[in-house]
Amino acid sequence: MATFKAEVYAHQKKADGTYNIKIRVTHKQRKKYLATPWYVGKEDLTRSLKLKNQRYIDMVDDVIKRYRTICNNVGEGLDNMSVEQIVELITAKKEEEHFTLDIVAYTRAYIQKLFDIGRTGNAKAYQVAINSMVKFVGRESVDISEITVKFLNDWIRWIGEQPARKNCKKGGRAQSLYLAEVRAMYNRAKKEFNDEEAGVIRIPFSPFAKVDIPKAPITRKRALTVEQMRELAKVPYTSILQTGCNRYNLAKDAFLLSFLLIGMNAVDLYNATDYENGRITYQRTKTRYRRADGAEISIKIEPEAQALFEKYKDPTGKRVFKFYKLYSSMNGFSVALNKGLKKIGNLLGIDDLEFYAARHTWATIATNDAEVDKYTVHTALNHVDENMRVTDIYIRKSWDNIDRANRKVQDLMAWDLSDVTEPKK
Repeated sequence: MATFKAEVYAHQKKADGTYNIKIRVTHKQRKKYLATPWYVGKEDLTRSLKLKNQRYIDMVDDVIKRYRTICNNVGEGLDNMSVEQIVELITAKKEEEHFTLDIVAYTRAYIQKLFDIGRTGNAKAYQVAINSMVKFVGRESVDISEITVKFLNDWIRWIGEQPARKNCKKGGRAQSLYLAEVRAMYNRAKKEFNDEEAGVIRIPFSPFAKVDIPKAPITRKRALTVEQMRELAKVPYTSILQTGCNRYNLAKDAFLLSFLLIGMNAVDLYNATDYENGRITYQRTKTRYRRADGAEISIKIEPEAQALFEKYKDPTGKRVFKFYKLYSSMNGFSVALNKGLKKIGNLLGIDDLEFYAARHTWATIATNDAEVDKYTVHTALNHVDENMRVTDIYIRKSWDNIDRANRKVQDLMAWDLSDVTEPKK
């Protein structure tokens, strides 16, 4: 079995006082030494000339891991090789040594795919992250080989130094989220372009594993109280003339619809197509590509939701709701909702009211006020309990518990939402 070790030798000191890091290859009690491109000074070494600079330790470790992977793929055939043949094997000029990949272009292509399939929220998260990296380096192209531990630490530091701007992630939250999104793209590229079984390692390093990414602070609670929800429902419609749809009225109605439909996301309200026997069945856009069941859920239209359902029902039957007729894109629909909700929030004294708060509100009222157990709330929100994933395979899906939970919430609200008539303009 071949072994590898990084070493520095006193007798090979250069005129400038530096030493080249060598990798010692040992096989069948014979040794060969491979030079690396890295030279270190006294400040990088212990008195016994052992590496102490973590940056060089990490880089050498990555190279040694690559050599071991190549040898492991040879398997028992390694026993028939000499140390010279092993050196030739691990230093052979292969395609992966000339591999280049623009991580910015790669990410932007993936972002477009997300937009195309309606995963707007995910797309925007990647977009903001990669835009931050582009601004950090000052250019639109970044080769994946440039993403090193130093690069990431410098980027983290740079993000933390940026002035706070409206609608931008702040401090540790930005550092955590941006790094997480780019890490996901980096790992996606490794999975796509590496073939470890064949010994093809085009992207050999794992710099994110060696970086302490700041943890995102706990986000503020965005749930409304029962009283606030009742006040929102009583907010009068406006007759102010706007081009196209009245965003204020639309935002109120869509927010209430989301709450009545157990926190249905805006993108799912926009895209849902399956309505039958008083139920809307859909696959939650945010998680359907990450789950074997496609994140399918079915929501019963309760009597309280009937008037709003009829108001926005798609007369063509192409989709459940006609929101796509009011706004040609999901992005336009989302912008309209949040602009309208800002005005409603200001009126009610609710800071930074956003559409997603409807989902938080249903979950909070169900748990704290309607006394629905957390597991049922968890299921109603269409989440997956990792501890129950295997068990869920054997359980036939039933929507009865979810229906009962929503009924308890609506009974608690005790409101009349039957009058959804807007004043004439």
